[in-house]
Amino acid sequence: MSNTVSQETINIVKSTAPILKKHGQKITTRMYEVMFEQYPDVKTQFDMSAQANGTQPAKLATAVYSYATHIDHLETLQAMVDKIAHRHVQTHVLPEQYPIVGKCLLQAMKDVLGDAATEEVVAAWSEAYQALAELFINREQQIYQSN
Repeated sequence: MSNTVSQETINIVKSTAPILKKHGQKITTRMYEVMFEQYPDVKTQFDMSAQANGTQPAKLATAVYSYATHIDHLETLQAMVDKIAHRHVQTHVLPEQYPIVGKCLLQAMKDVLGDAATEEVVAAWSEAYQALAELFINREQQIYQSN
């Protein structure tokens, strides 16, 4: 697993880990609200009961926190990436949907964190998210090809 983000981005993203640990589920819950409002067609790919009871936002919050914590050692996330990628393949997540999630995640960070979501933090997370999306897209392509 390679990392294509700058050292500055790694430093900034890692510095947000404590904030994500504290507010991660609020951020991911807000992300899904924004995404389902702006892109209602993606709802069919989600278990809405897992949205309602909070398990899906909690899982995503854990994944985002893990990424922030281990962005400089992505190999430690291999098992998590594989599990999520297999689930994405099962639910037919498309590469073109990753920018939607990224846009909604950044908006949710701004909404929940307010002034703590500085331009620097948002720019770093934008770069980090793009790298993570590429990682998932590549892994999901490998899974599709092996099936």
